[in-house]
Parts: sequence; C-alpha cells; structure tokens
Amino acid sequence: MLTALVSSCDKDDDTDPDAETTVYGESVPMESGTLHSWAKIDAAGNPTAVGFSFSHEVLHSLPGASHENADPNSAMTMYYYEVDLPSEIKDKTPFDHVAVDWNPMGHPPEIYSVPHFDGHFYMISSEQQMQIGDEVSDPKVLNVPPSKYLPADYIDIQVNVPEMGKHWVDKFTAELNGGEFTQTLIYGSYDSKVIFYEPMFTLDYLQSNPKDTFSIKQPAEFERKGLYYPTKYIFNYNAETGEYTIALTDFELKN
Repeated sequence: MLTALVSSCDKDDDTDPDAETTVYGESVPMESGTLHSWAKIDAAGNPTAVGFSFSHEVLHSLPGASHENADPNSAMTMYYYEVDLPSEIKDKTPFDHVAVDWNPMGHPPEIYSVPHFDGHFYMISSEQQMQIGDEVSDPKVLNVPPSKYLPADYIDIQVNVPEMGKHWVDKFTAELNGGEFTQTLIYGSYDSKVIFYEPMFTLDYLQSNPKDTFSIKQPAEFERKGLYYPTKYIFNYNAETGEYTIALTDFELKN
C-alpha cells in the first residue's frame, strides 16, 4: 500500500472556500497498466469526490478481451483488483476501499452477459467483504435492508454473490426495459445493511472515451448519519494523460 500523497489542484489558496485538494490512496498493477484511488477534499477537509482511475494500457491488456493477447480459456473468469481509499476521507464518508472486477464475458443475469467492469465502492472492510458467503453457506446475504435505506425505484434482482452481497438495480434502468446495457448504478447489501455503491459499465462504453455525469437516486434515510454521501457519479477519459476515471461526486452531508 502506498503512503497517501497530497497535491493541490488548480486553486491553491487555502483561504478560497472553493479550493480543492486531491489526496491519493493505493496504487496497484492492473494487467499492463496501473489502478489507483483518490479523493478530492475542499478547504474545510470535506470530501467532494471519491474515485479510481486506470491507465490506457489496461484496456490493451485485459485477459479474455478482444485483442491480440486474448486468452480463450479465460472467457468466463472474473478478474479482481482492489485498492484502498485515501485515509483522509474514511471518517467523512462511509467508503473504505474499491474493488474493480473485469468480466470478459459478463455474468448473470443474461442482460449483463457482455464484457464489462464492476466498480464496487465498499462501505465495509476488505476482510468483512471476503467473509460474505453464498445463499446456502451464509443466509445473511438474503437479509434485505429496511426500504428507507434504498432508493424507492431500486429492486432486488436476485443476484447474491459470495464476497459481494445482494444486488439492487433501478427498475427504470435501460437494460431492464428493453434497452442496451452501457452503464448503471447498483446498490449492494448484506445482512440488512447497504454495503456498496457500484457503477457498472461495459468495455464498449469505456472505449467510447466518455465524459458523462449521472445522478444517483437517493434513499429516504441513511443508516450511518453524519457522513458525506455522493449524489452523482461520473465517467471520464482524459486524452492528455490517457487515464479513465470513475468517481462518486457531489457529496452532501446526511444527518
């Protein structure tokens, strides 16, 4: 794990209430590239964005992808990459670490059987995450949170995954209504608690070099109060650095 680094953004005047600082968490290899986490905090030390970025080399070296280095035997395998989030935001937000899954042939249900990434922003520790079992060995995965802690439009799609939990999807999302799956925002739960936010996005969508911002539907209440929660999420390709970024943004304090 790397020691957190700090760098100033365009506005360096600490007296400026709009000044932001970028703090960096862990950086790990991701195939032929790198994956790292980061966060932006304002002049008062409160989070404004939390995200992860990976270099363009990643998309040219993904196992099982459609490129010259593809491994035909890896098609149904999920590849897992994890980075710790910056310590500066852990007492201000519910988020602990990020797990990025690469699925060369997607996963069930059928609407998600295309090459895509799962970007889990976990609210539990990595150790707690790894202890989550399947429906038979760990019936707590079936315990649903009180409805007030999930957005009203989110439904249980009966996808309960070891080392992840139960998945909830917006019933109005395109892929549940005859449209194409490009990206979506999933809520995750375990043992009656919301434990992750998950931007899920296809390889094709990422290769379109997006610069998109989407709203996050909010629950009526938050179980862990006094923390900052995101209201939007973004996908961004930086042509100058060649980096792809996925982030939760526009944080608001929830009491």
